[in-house]
Amino acid sequence: MSTPHPRALALVLGALLLTPLPLGAASISRPGRARMARALHLTADQQAAIQAIRDKHKPELVAHRQAAREAGTALRTALRDPLMPEDRLRALHEKASSARFDLLLARRALRRDVEATLTPEQIARAAELRGLVRARRRERMRHLRMAFGQGG
Repeated sequence: MSTPHPRALALVLGALLLTPLPLGAASISRPGRARMARALHLTADQQAAIQAIRDKHKPELVAHRQAAREAGTALRTALRDPLMPEDRLRALHEKASSARFDLLLARRALRRDVEATLTPEQIARAAELRGLVRARRRERMRHLRMAFGQGG
């Protein structure tokens, strides 16, 4: 097996870094949920209510996530075909866009239901913490892009 050319490897990794995160990546991991619960000082009742809300929304989120993934894959595959007619590409793009928007709406519904269990102070603190996480993620991505020579 041959070693890939360093420039080709850098191009592939760079493309991966500039590609949006997978649809499920934005969700909070279990350890992240525990940290968030501690940071927000959630009561046991709040934690139980939030878990029930997550369980209620899970089937819908899974279905929307899968639909968005499949529509995105179909679009990317079609884009690689030089003979694919533009109107077909447009239809696939609209389907992928619609599927992603449906997923955003499902996540929004989950967030609204969860926020209904929180106090105004907890809602404000959660928004603050999400902003910090986003800023850290952006900074990590900037450093990775710079490491692969793609600017900051």
